[in-house]
Amino acid sequence: MIAAVNVAMQLLSITRPVTMVVILGLYMTLAGRSKVEQAVYALSAAFFVATSALIAGWIRSTRWFALAALWAEIVVVGALTIGTALWHGAESEAVRVLYAPLLVSIPLRLDRKHWRLGYFACALPWVIGSFLDVNAQQQNTLLLELTIYGTLFLFFGTAGYLIRTVSDERSRSEGLLKEVSASRAALERAHRQLQESAATQQQMAVLEERQRLAREIHDGVAHGLTALVVQLQAARRLMDRDPAQVATIVTRCEEIAREALQETRRAVRALHPAGLEQQNEVEALQRLARDFGLATGMQIDISADDAVRHLPPDHDRLEQLFRIAQESLSNAARHGHATRALLDLAVQDGQIHVTISNDGQRPDSLEPGVGLRSMAERAHTVGGSVSFQPLAHGFAVAVSIPIKQEVAS
Repeated sequence: MIAAVNVAMQLLSITRPVTMVVILGLYMTLAGRSKVEQAVYALSAAFFVATSALIAGWIRSTRWFALAALWAEIVVVGALTIGTALWHGAESEAVRVLYAPLLVSIPLRLDRKHWRLGYFACALPWVIGSFLDVNAQQQNTLLLELTIYGTLFLFFGTAGYLIRTVSDERSRSEGLLKEVSASRAALERAHRQLQESAATQQQMAVLEERQRLAREIHDGVAHGLTALVVQLQAARRLMDRDPAQVATIVTRCEEIAREALQETRRAVRALHPAGLEQQNEVEALQRLARDFGLATGMQIDISADDAVRHLPPDHDRLEQLFRIAQESLSNAARHGHATRALLDLAVQDGQIHVTISNDGQRPDSLEPGVGLRSMAERAHTVGGSVSFQPLAHGFAVAVSIPIKQEVAS
């Protein structure tokens, strides 16, 4: 459609001066007019070429000059129409063909509120000219002329209107396209900002956890080790003078060392789930379901086939599955407000598949946040994958992790 509009505009810009020059040229050469009349028509033709150059945009000018050129054309064509009707009577009809390019240009160049004025300015001289040469015609010939040229008015006016409508639609479409492009760019910027914000939140979460562990170690382990150093220094000074006191100090150092060891173990348990070494996937997830259910009130069921219960031990796989299930249940309770959850474990095609589904609210977007990315990263560390699946009434996290064959050997 846009290509058709461009072709139509180009044809119009070329044919309007050609039409005007040819009509006037034929009129003054074939009608046997006087030198004065031929000069008038020649000047009119040159005038139309100049104004057409302004209206078609061949000559750079302001919009005001283009509009002034169009109105000047309307006035000149009207004057030629009335003048030829007075001078030549019925022989003046050919000059009225000059209205064709004007009628197309009016809706293209004028604002909609000025269209009627432009059409009226064209129609009035034509009607006056038709009645001026009525003496040279029969009444039915005048009616035929009005009908023929009325059709010409309607055809070329409609053509200009259609071209203007399509051109306006093209401009509107281009504007909408620019708005869509701008909106897309804004969405991409917002998406990048969200990603950066999520990455920042993840970094802050890691930093916060490190700071917490640092406080635990500083307040517990470091304090105990400091006390242990002080006691050992005292024991060294008393070693020769008071062996009994040294024995008391050594006993005290053992107590301090045990307390520091307990503090260290507590800090390690914050990073590593306790008791996983003695459990398989089913036992570990059953314990997680029991503890989490007691803490939140959520009903958590577990379904596992026999193959899962007889898997060869793999500490890395077990720990990552435990952490992914832990994060999934936390999200279900915190964000989805779920009341029920199901952990389904199965072995198929050399992989263990764990699906954690819940009846909570479905998320508005699956744009990965810190928690979802953490699950994917954990699965990736053991060669597995994670997918997130909205359900009709809830949400599911599906985990697949390959079973290491060398572990089973």
